[in-house]
Amino acid sequence: MKLRLSAMIVPVIAVLAHAGAAGVPDAPPDFDPRRHMRVSEVRDGMKGYGLSVFRGTKIERFEVEVVSVLRNFNPKHDVVLVRCRGANLEHTGAVAGMSGSPVFLRDDQGRERLIGAFAYGWTMMKDPVGGVQPIEYMLRLPSEPAPGTETGAQGTSRTDGTCWHLPATFARRSHRPEASPEAMADASSRRQPLREMLTPLMISGMPAGVVKEFEPMLLAGRMSPVLAGGAGGAAQGVAAGIEPGAVIAIPLVSGDGQITGIGTVTEVIGGRVLAFGHALQGEGDVLLPMGSGYVHMVAASLVNSFKVASFLELKGTLHCDQLAGVAGRIGMPPPTVPVEIRCRYEDGSSERLYRFNVAQHPRLTAVMAAMCTAAAIASARDLPVRHTLDVDLTMEFANGRTLRLRNRLTNTSPMEVAMSVAQSVQAAAENPFSRVMLRKLSGEVVVSRDVRMAEILSVGLPRARYAPGETIKAFVTYRPFQKPDGVMPIELSLPRDLPDGSYELAVMDWQNHLSDEQTSRPFRFSAHSAAEVFDVLSDFLGVRRDALYVRLMRQPDGIAVGRTAMPRLPSSRRRVLLGANMSDITLFASPVLRVVPTGYVMDGQARFTIVVDRKLQPGTQP
Repeated sequence: MKLRLSAMIVPVIAVLAHAGAAGVPDAPPDFDPRRHMRVSEVRDGMKGYGLSVFRGTKIERFEVEVVSVLRNFNPKHDVVLVRCRGANLEHTGAVAGMSGSPVFLRDDQGRERLIGAFAYGWTMMKDPVGGVQPIEYMLRLPSEPAPGTETGAQGTSRTDGTCWHLPATFARRSHRPEASPEAMADASSRRQPLREMLTPLMISGMPAGVVKEFEPMLLAGRMSPVLAGGAGGAAQGVAAGIEPGAVIAIPLVSGDGQITGIGTVTEVIGGRVLAFGHALQGEGDVLLPMGSGYVHMVAASLVNSFKVASFLELKGTLHCDQLAGVAGRIGMPPPTVPVEIRCRYEDGSSERLYRFNVAQHPRLTAVMAAMCTAAAIASARDLPVRHTLDVDLTMEFANGRTLRLRNRLTNTSPMEVAMSVAQSVQAAAENPFSRVMLRKLSGEVVVSRDVRMAEILSVGLPRARYAPGETIKAFVTYRPFQKPDGVMPIELSLPRDLPDGSYELAVMDWQNHLSDEQTSRPFRFSAHSAAEVFDVLSDFLGVRRDALYVRLMRQPDGIAVGRTAMPRLPSSRRRVLLGANMSDITLFASPVLRVVPTGYVMDGQARFTIVVDRKLQPGTQP
């Protein structure tokens, strides 16, 4: 039987091409040796070009030349160092927002093949020199979302002794976010190492003061906030695709305010998208919306030049965020978290409802929800210098639990409310038991020009000796803000079985109450499961600031197993439990506590020593 030569050649060529890709040692998925180049093939002096958008949606070309290869720059990852020219890069230097720009090098056969993504640079670098993340590493990113990425199942108790504690920062008076010293120095130091490019965050619809407050936190996450408007003017009606060199936009917040991360697409294979060339946050499995974008201009800076851009249209979902870059799929975008906050002034002068949609992310959702909260409070106008905030916000989570932030604050800033939201959402998402994501944030903040706070001046206690079962009657002298002093009667009933002895009686504000609670009953601030994390958060958020706390401290007489309290146990049973060598056993004191609502945010405390003597008749003067 005769075979035509052409009929034999075609399948042979196909087999050889497949063998060429498969024959490359440890070839990553979708690696095509005709299009992609491995870092082992790179030589100093090789030339080529990169692709990126510097204006509008037009993909422009800039020239590159290999300076060197930095071996093992990241663990088991090399970086190709290149010098750029053209596209005004000699003037701007490397531009934040270029992250992911595909770089092609000309091989010995004259073929231009993709080596990787422009991803690294130096702060305050005079020359347009940067680092390229090899495409072979990016192609190893998962091509599909991991099963269960949409996490939100309720956590269960662990048996390995893991224990979560309420962070001390939750009860801190200052709520200003802080960045690491390295992040704060990054904008001014002249001796910065080669690092991943900053991700510019385009922010619109947010007050400049709010953005400034959050800037340290964003910089610590290698994200640089840029106040910019939405897509308008020449960008209206413009269509842009997801292709190598095009803008990739990550809308972290949409609605009445927008916060969008900007980068560049490196490679598209079928519906698979690779971008950035470095981590966004390095979280691993994520579900973030991705879309197209429009560049208004490149802002040249002596420190870090950056693109000013806008989000255009949703295109799909990013499902992976790792060292080598981000990966996603063109198609349906993921669900987002609705945020609805009404801010109104008690005198009727202003009332506005703000609606946002926040991307789901274990770290960023907390920050973005906090920024939306602060923006809703501060968008219409600055808060009066002297004011009171009545806050009532509800956070709903994927496990069906809710947390309610309902409290009164005076002469504060929107940041204090915002950071209370951020801390709660972050604790739910990053506890060691189960990742529980926020599903909805809603509520109201009422602003009053009246300062409803008061200072405790003194507490009058008629006598110091009481019989068990008596009611202690005292009088609190307090001074409201710019108002005459007042006197408030308070009472505390002593238990009838209270043993004879000396006891500490305290009348205090919420801050001192929390401190005493953490000292005397630390188990209330610890958790051994995700469900208990919510119990701790609920207890903490439930502490009212506009109240007095009257507290009589007993001697340690109870045992807690985990968060389960067993007060006033007989001494024999306490000894048995304490001798069981269990890690979650806590000896604690059961206080006699009464919460007295006052309408004022109280400040101050008074402490006394009283004597309980059952020989006294109730009401008898000593």
